[in-house]
Amino acid sequence: MSGTTYHLRPASGWLNDPNGMVRHGDRWHVFFQHNPAGPFHDAIAWGHASSADLAGWDLHPVAFGPTPGGPDALGCWSGCWLPGLERPAVAYSGIATTAFASTVCVRTGSEDLLGWSAPTVVAETPPGVRQMRDPCVVEHGGLRYAVLGAELDDGEPAVLLFGLADPWRWDYLGVWLTPASAPVLQQARPADVWECPQLVPVGERWVLVLSLHDRGVLGPVVAAVGDLVDEEGLPRFVPERLDLLDAGSSFYAPQAVLDGAADPWVMGWVRQEGRAPGVHDAPTSDDLDELHARDHAGCLTLPRRLVLRDGRARLALDPAVRRLVVGDGDALAAGRHALTEPGRALVDGAARLEHPALEPVELPSGTEVWVDDDVVEVYPGDGSTTSTWRAAQPWTLLVDEGGATWSPLSPAAPPTAPRAPRPS
Repeated sequence: MSGTTYHLRPASGWLNDPNGMVRHGDRWHVFFQHNPAGPFHDAIAWGHASSADLAGWDLHPVAFGPTPGGPDALGCWSGCWLPGLERPAVAYSGIATTAFASTVCVRTGSEDLLGWSAPTVVAETPPGVRQMRDPCVVEHGGLRYAVLGAELDDGEPAVLLFGLADPWRWDYLGVWLTPASAPVLQQARPADVWECPQLVPVGERWVLVLSLHDRGVLGPVVAAVGDLVDEEGLPRFVPERLDLLDAGSSFYAPQAVLDGAADPWVMGWVRQEGRAPGVHDAPTSDDLDELHARDHAGCLTLPRRLVLRDGRARLALDPAVRRLVVGDGDALAAGRHALTEPGRALVDGAARLEHPALEPVELPSGTEVWVDDDVVEVYPGDGSTTSTWRAAQPWTLLVDEGGATWSPLSPAAPPTAPRAPRPS
């Protein structure tokens, strides 16, 4: 396997959480946790890519990185787009010392989002909070607030609430949610930190997305569906149900943002362990595939939409992604088919995926299976839970009577060096 080709990733280096997602002007922009120095988690900066259509992506130079001696000297961690300023702006968690107490940093950018200011600290970790991270800004009742993931001093996960009446000086409004806040949140365990909280309206309801971190172990991503109500002048979230957002083993830290479409735009991290880059003084032709596969780690999912189906939070493939499909597809006969090439399988009858190291995945009629090197994304035809997988060995598609079709995808080459935005 030589590396993913149509999933968004840097040309080389490390990638994890998507950050600062926004529709700015006529382009969609995604920033991401990035180590340009190698395919391992260290010295985290913000990478940057943009798209005119949510199908193809242009990589841009690294937006910004740690500031020596500054509030983000040990990393520019996850964060969001910050509306309401005269210039484009983002907010993120900054770490300055090995004590790992975080602050919220704000940077303003140029109109093309290619140049960024030095960081300004707008909030600090409050008393009673052991860890705080990953700001998400939300507008409600004509006011702006921020929710942040946290671990309290007693070891419980939490969501904190800040007021943004002054975007340069955030007001801490207290612990907003804990597992004790509502019965359904008791299910958002095991976790010591509720990471990357995302609070967005979906139709007439509100959805709170939480990535479950438990003592260094990255767990599932869940979504609480409920209502955002006013209580003594502040917003209060009243969750009614909790849904698993992705049934695979490789999905984490999604962002969900409004971009003018009917449903929030979502992208998540397709997890991959760090790796030591291959070191060869004079690589032979036999080494090139290995070297290419080892010069990067991590990619983002295909663009998705957060939707409600029968009141349940679900992820759906953004229709624009289907522009990558080339042709009408070739019929697959009943039987076994090894998924070794990039492409999309569209299931017409009953089928399932099998893998030597993972449980089988049943595929109802209408399911789309997107394959890109060692990444597989499954969008069930019955509207049930999406799944994302990253596994070293190829999957096998078992097609029953009724068959399936297989289509190649474009582009057919991995990302190239960063460049300026192309005309839309």
